[in-house]
Amino acid sequence: MALAMDKDALLDQLLYATDQSGKIAVDDGIARLYKEIQDVWSGELLPTNQYGLKEAWEIISSAEKMDVAFAVRTNLTFNGFHDDDSPIHGKAVTFRARDCLHVKAKYNEDWWIGRVVKVDAPIGFIPAPAKLKKLAEEASAQLGPIKKGGMKDEKKLQVPEKQVDKMEDMGSIESLCTIAPTRVSEIETRAQGPYESVPVIRPIILCGPSMRGFEITDLMHKALVHALKRQFEDRLESYPVQDRFLKLLHSSIASNKYSINPEGLDEITNNIYEEAKKFKLMFVDLKINSPVPLKNSAMGPILVHIKISNSKVLTNLIKQRGADQKRGLTAQLYAATKLCDLDRRQFDVVLNEHDFDDAAEHLINYLEKYWRASRPLQASKRVNDSFLRNTPAIMSKLGLKSPKSHYNSARRQDHRIKV
Repeated sequence: MALAMDKDALLDQLLYATDQSGKIAVDDGIARLYKEIQDVWSGELLPTNQYGLKEAWEIISSAEKMDVAFAVRTNLTFNGFHDDDSPIHGKAVTFRARDCLHVKAKYNEDWWIGRVVKVDAPIGFIPAPAKLKKLAEEASAQLGPIKKGGMKDEKKLQVPEKQVDKMEDMGSIESLCTIAPTRVSEIETRAQGPYESVPVIRPIILCGPSMRGFEITDLMHKALVHALKRQFEDRLESYPVQDRFLKLLHSSIASNKYSINPEGLDEITNNIYEEAKKFKLMFVDLKINSPVPLKNSAMGPILVHIKISNSKVLTNLIKQRGADQKRGLTAQLYAATKLCDLDRRQFDVVLNEHDFDDAAEHLINYLEKYWRASRPLQASKRVNDSFLRNTPAIMSKLGLKSPKSHYNSARRQDHRIKV
């Protein structure tokens, strides 16, 4: 017999705390997670121990070919190897805080079936929100309050700065090697619940080296997008954002209403969720100069930073574009400095190569691995598809034209002036 849950009961399981009135403002990602669950499963949860071990193995085996029901971003670090009580011992999924998971099926009220969105990540059992909340409470009772960002031995959880660049590799071993030997060991700073919703395919947003609307930045974006379209062809779609939505988005950021259901972002995010169901890489031309707040939004984008850290290089480039661009020199330099001062971890990919070919190949490699991690069955059928089939270097060998002149002019100067 199915067990139905109403909205309030489900949200109570998703949230960690309430205020004195017993209510708390629900983060957009939490609200969307409830909607995704409701749309897919109509609020019904199967009772525990519905299946035996044989049936559990059959379900796990068939899950490889199942469609993705929805995706979540984790707000807890969960060690599936420690004290594993999943329906099949050894099949619990291990993940870090801020990992993305593809949920394929519901096993029972305690476990979902899915995988971490990483290359070669196996299908396994993911603790449902109520289960993960219970484990966090047990960990707090045994070891004291779980610190946001880590536990007592935080050195084991922190990734050395020199290893940050390796985190782009989308691997499933390196990123999990520093997890503490406890079931729940880390809570994301802004977490309201154990999971929040993200699109099944995260959109790509370019930012930097400076302000949108100025030629240097816009031309670099145009060149990279052209290279992506050449490489991915039918696997990439562009999603333009209407100006009326941008105005609402800018006002919501300025008024600090961004974290909870901001106007402007909501309609954009709804459209992105629908487009993501096509399971294609999606470039969103979002003309904003403060992209970092998007990282924690329900949009869950892949943020790509085109980085020019030397102000002399950027100044020379701007002056070369004429008097109109020179009038905005101060604002562009300030915007570039603010982006460069941000923690590397704020971005998924940082392009600091001196040559367009190298930068394009860096981004294409990352997105190719992400697409293959998101669509492992489809990727396995493309055995003859090279990662760098249409990158600028390959295009030049084939005698094809590549729009890299503006990008290379920046990187040549950046190479001459040591950063």
